[in-house]
Amino acid sequence: MAAARPTVAEQAADFLLGLRLETLDAAVVAAAREAIVDYVGVALAGAQEPVARNVRGWAATRSHAADAAVLGAGGLKLDRENAALCNAVAGHALDFDDTSWTTIGHPTTVVAPAAFAVAECVGASGADALVAYVAGVEVAHRIAELAMPEASENGWHTTGAFYALGAAAAACALLRLDRATTVSALGLAASRSGGVRANFGTQAKPWHAGIAARNGLEAVSLAQAGVTASPASIEGPDGFVRCLGGAEAFERLGDRPLHFGAPFDLAARGLAFKRYPCCSGSHPACDLIADLAAEHGFRAADVVAIDVGVSLLAKRELVAHAPTTPQEARFSMEFALAATLAAGPLTLGSFTAETLRDPEVRRLMGAVNMSLDPELAALGFIGTAPVTMIVRLADGRTAVGERDLAVGNPERPMSAQDHAAKFMSCAARALPDGDAAALLERLRAIEREPSLAALWATSPSTM
Repeated sequence: MAAARPTVAEQAADFLLGLRLETLDAAVVAAAREAIVDYVGVALAGAQEPVARNVRGWAATRSHAADAAVLGAGGLKLDRENAALCNAVAGHALDFDDTSWTTIGHPTTVVAPAAFAVAECVGASGADALVAYVAGVEVAHRIAELAMPEASENGWHTTGAFYALGAAAAACALLRLDRATTVSALGLAASRSGGVRANFGTQAKPWHAGIAARNGLEAVSLAQAGVTASPASIEGPDGFVRCLGGAEAFERLGDRPLHFGAPFDLAARGLAFKRYPCCSGSHPACDLIADLAAEHGFRAADVVAIDVGVSLLAKRELVAHAPTTPQEARFSMEFALAATLAAGPLTLGSFTAETLRDPEVRRLMGAVNMSLDPELAALGFIGTAPVTMIVRLADGRTAVGERDLAVGNPERPMSAQDHAAKFMSCAARALPDGDAAALLERLRAIEREPSLAALWATSPSTM
């Protein structure tokens, strides 16, 4: 009698057991390194945001140890689960972190903090942390493919829904846990996944990233304590895929192997990095309006109306049509276009109460009409946020254009100089320029750091 095919969690456990730095090709290592650099920068900036401060204060009263650094928090250390919580929230607080179109979610702001916290606690190296990050992203993405795009269509915030699994997988890889413990950890993490899109535009959204990181590590510690979970927690009749993706996703499961790491999604599909600190649903439109203004020679004062056709997901994500707070403004097409026209490309300094009160920004927000474009809707529930646009000018002219991808996508990458400038502008919120530049250089070679704890310890103002 033939042996039963391993379950999804068992396949993932076998993959994690065999992963080492020497098994990763250069493209995967480079992709991971780039993502980690981007994450640390945005987390240092995000650590200064109200949501990060609120969560940090909450976590500090509940922490039972002081063994993992909280970035941008003046030397604060917490237990690994609460440190990962705080660092994940900080990384997502500005909505400036990377995006995966596999999940339509934000991988690095969850998986990197989990890997960093465990690595620091067990004295692991930068290479160990990088491999754990790669492992966590790969497991989360291969499992996510089973439930996408339905999970996103059903209203789940996929960052919270998928990356608790990624955080757990990263920790299992770093701790070299055995197959049975890893299977239970993934099953427990599946039971702790969540986050709903209705909370976009509030402090709950970055908290979703935080609880995913914390829940993944909690699942691992529970599995280490002997708590078990079903080996079929992912693909079972009432498992993860069925609950998040619904009947259609469950029906197409089959019994095929997932082929973790063949190829690695991190390198094969890549990540989209953000030039603007707001929801990626508005980024192609921001690029396009700037290009149209340059091409047709118009300024903000010349604009009478802007008709923007968007995709299914953008219609669901960009829900703040008359934002009153910077948090809401990050999820507003109206604000993104108005602020871009009024003051140039969006920066960290764009999202302020002062900008929201600016009379010209308010006028331009009222001139934006965002609607679902039937041709873009026919593409399905995709994350890349393509747009069509008609700009009507006071002199009777119109400027027409369309854009499928924002700069920052793998197909239209940011330059190395752009990445460095982004890191430095973000890190400036927490570090002197000299410290930020030194940290950037070390992160660019993180796999050569003998101790992740020492990396933070030698950059005291990072913490």
